[in-house]
Amino acid sequence: MADDPMDCAFTFGTKAETLSNLMGRIRSGAIGESAHFSCEQWLADPERVLAGLQAKFGSRTVAVRSSALSEDAANSSMAGAFLSVLDVPASDLNALDAAIRQVVRSMTGNPKDQVLVQAMAQDIVVSGVVMTYDMVHGAPYFCIDYDDETGRTDAVTSGNGVHKSLYVHRECPEHLIRSERIAAILRLARELERICHCAALDIEFGLDGRGGMHLFQVRRIALARNWHPVTERRVHRQLTQAERFIEQASRPRPGILGARTILAVMPDWNPAEIIGTTPRPLAASLYRHLITERIWSRARARMGYRDTGSAELMVTINHHPYIDVRHSFNSFLPATLPDEIGNRLVDAWLQRLEEHPEFHDKIEFEIVPTCLDFRFDAAFPERYPGLLQAGDLVRYRESLRRLTLDSLRPVPDNTLDLALQNAGRLDEELSRTPPAGPDLDQAAHLLDRCKASGTLPFAVAARHAFIAETLLRSAVQRQALTQDRLAHFKRGITTVTRDLLTDYQAAGAAGAGSRARSDFFRRYGHLRPGTYEITSLRYDERDDLFADMDPGTPVPAAEAFAPTAPEIRALDTLLSEAGLGEIDARTLFAHAAKAIAARERIKFVFTRCLSDALSAIVRWGASHGLSRDDLSFLDWDSIRASRHQAIMDDMDRHYLGLADQARRSMDAAHALRLSHILLSGRDIHVATLNRSVPNFIGLGHATGAVVRLSANTSSTIQVQGRIVCIENADPGFDWIFTKSPGALVTQYGGANSHMAVRCAELGLPAAIGVGEQIYRRVSHAHHVELNCAEKILRPIEAA
Repeated sequence: MADDPMDCAFTFGTKAETLSNLMGRIRSGAIGESAHFSCEQWLADPERVLAGLQAKFGSRTVAVRSSALSEDAANSSMAGAFLSVLDVPASDLNALDAAIRQVVRSMTGNPKDQVLVQAMAQDIVVSGVVMTYDMVHGAPYFCIDYDDETGRTDAVTSGNGVHKSLYVHRECPEHLIRSERIAAILRLARELERICHCAALDIEFGLDGRGGMHLFQVRRIALARNWHPVTERRVHRQLTQAERFIEQASRPRPGILGARTILAVMPDWNPAEIIGTTPRPLAASLYRHLITERIWSRARARMGYRDTGSAELMVTINHHPYIDVRHSFNSFLPATLPDEIGNRLVDAWLQRLEEHPEFHDKIEFEIVPTCLDFRFDAAFPERYPGLLQAGDLVRYRESLRRLTLDSLRPVPDNTLDLALQNAGRLDEELSRTPPAGPDLDQAAHLLDRCKASGTLPFAVAARHAFIAETLLRSAVQRQALTQDRLAHFKRGITTVTRDLLTDYQAAGAAGAGSRARSDFFRRYGHLRPGTYEITSLRYDERDDLFADMDPGTPVPAAEAFAPTAPEIRALDTLLSEAGLGEIDARTLFAHAAKAIAARERIKFVFTRCLSDALSAIVRWGASHGLSRDDLSFLDWDSIRASRHQAIMDDMDRHYLGLADQARRSMDAAHALRLSHILLSGRDIHVATLNRSVPNFIGLGHATGAVVRLSANTSSTIQVQGRIVCIENADPGFDWIFTKSPGALVTQYGGANSHMAVRCAELGLPAAIGVGEQIYRRVSHAHHVELNCAEKILRPIEAA
């Protein structure tokens, strides 16, 4: 009996030599026929090499690939550093000769470097790369990037294809792997680990239409020498705790309807967009304090939605924030609806989100009816057939109708007007003398005022804006408006952004003088990219805001919008048909414009209050020897505790210790891979990065070079005419609009997010909330095409 290949010694060599050493030893995949030769052999007698290749491969097509000595070494891989040429006909000597010369020229010039020629695998339906450990942290995951759309074998390795990402914990039970394709990939990876006696491998594979697995390449992960030895044990321990937490979150809760929950990063208040997917403790705690602890539900209860009591909207798992979707869905039920109907609705909404995870940033438009729009009577039975009996459906519809009318009625005590009045008082207060007293007391006072008169009225205005947007979108679907006319309407709404651009031009104009700039900073100086992030500088703390500005950059004028007579008749008909006849078309347009502008205005006010509080915290920290960075790793409860609790140690020693502990905790958090959507505790073992469907804003088109921005990017960076890519954009990034960008792409964000409104108002083409994978591909491209009308976002070659 032959020796078991698992027991035989294995030697890594060059790419070609390693594949040769694996021939005949793997059972879960095939290695295509190949040949290799050194550059020295090629340069000495190319005709002989070509003749041998032609004799070996005949009329087949081949891949000509580099196999340099430095490419797959134990301490460095240089993966992708050299050239591969695919689909070369072996029978065409000229093509084969040209491909080999290209590959040889791409390498180091060492005569011992090799060229690998492989028969092209046919009918490939899935191709990709699997790392048997997380390459950066050494976390115990099979990290799979694969393409199942293009049919190309190099879509993932080239960085140009559409691909998906999956992280499978190395101890994941087999029954949780529901895809036979993924199971086949894992079988190949585990077998190679055993044969190679190496658990840190980088494997390139393909799967054909008959289910056959093909191995194209395997190399050691060179970064393994940098991994911390305890990472694997720590991640395993964290996953156990995370699974328990998720299962606990899905248990029945007093006053909360629904049999289970889902945790996700982008529904509702969307922490991924606002504070990021792994925010520092201070930012996360302030977001909870100001919004997700209680304010979010209080605002909705004021507008006639179900009061969820003390239920919190956001939970965190090892510094990763998630929205408790069951809590969110409860808060969208009309308060007058019986629990029995509400239970069925919440469970059905959760089921639809599970079936359509691509809607996780569009729940108010694709899953939950939060008002009575003009598509409800057709869309609800289509999405949820048989869910409610006729009488229950009538009752649900009527409760939505009353809630919608209460929102739209232009009466003196309308909740939108009350929100504006409340925020107006805060704005006046902030314009007067700052609060007196110690810095930390000032911060606490400002944050309390921010909750009561900033984020609470903002949450009300945001809900009004969502209702208006939902009605207008459904009017487009019912053909009472066109998409172009809706975009025209939004461009006619003047928000604080247009004021900022106008004032910026005036302050930066030649001869404007210091007075104009002082006025600008007095009004807009509180803005900072990363609204909740203390390490992000305010506008009035930066010296680059007016550098290299283009004085000729025009400020887009508001486009006057007046509904046509046919539009008014069509909308009035829809309003009457829905039972909303107390409101006419002109009132609907007026309310929508008011709500959208109010949301942006109130956001501007509350961010000033928050920004001033952060500045007070900076001053308090400086007085105790704490830097901005130190402060960012402290949560707000720990900071404010010193106001009522004696710190029995030196203040800096106490807080620096807490900050260092948080730093270590966050370092560990980055090694934990979690899905953007967690349906149950089982999902922590298999983490999928869901590809979002982008929110295309307007109908514009732009093509240009890409520029990536972060919170601390200097405003002197070249933005004009470029495709600007920002992971999560907030009001502090408004400075980019002063630089005439060509278009905007964000990784996170919804159709009604801050940046979506900004871009609609200014007529700037934008793709908001494109998701991690699309964003990564686009932001790393040289040139990108964005066509909002055709819903196209793709990298293109430079002209």
